[in-house]
Amino acid sequence: MDQLTLGDELRDQGMAVATANSDPQLVKAVDAAIEVCAGRYPLFTADHVRDLVTVGMGYDGDIGRIIGARMNAAGRRRQITNTGMTTKSTRADAHSRRLLVWRRA
Repeated sequence: MDQLTLGDELRDQGMAVATANSDPQLVKAVDAAIEVCAGRYPLFTADHVRDLVTVGMGYDGDIGRIIGARMNAAGRRRQITNTGMTTKSTRADAHSRRLLVWRRA
């Protein structure tokens, strides 16, 4: 197995673990937020999804891993697609982290 394949496999395992170990209601809320963002914004990031889940749905907690896992899953389902662009996060605790920019597929 080459390094890229191993890295992809480990990433996929990590996302599966994040999903399996999250509250099923949170998983549903993140999936719903992705759908809302895809319909509301021509371009969006994980920050848009996070804002909707934390502010709009009232969830308070560490949800970064589950958002990443569910956005990747939505991309694999061809619900959303990666534009190939990145932008800086606007969250103070993200320290200008680069985020993928997505759009409805």
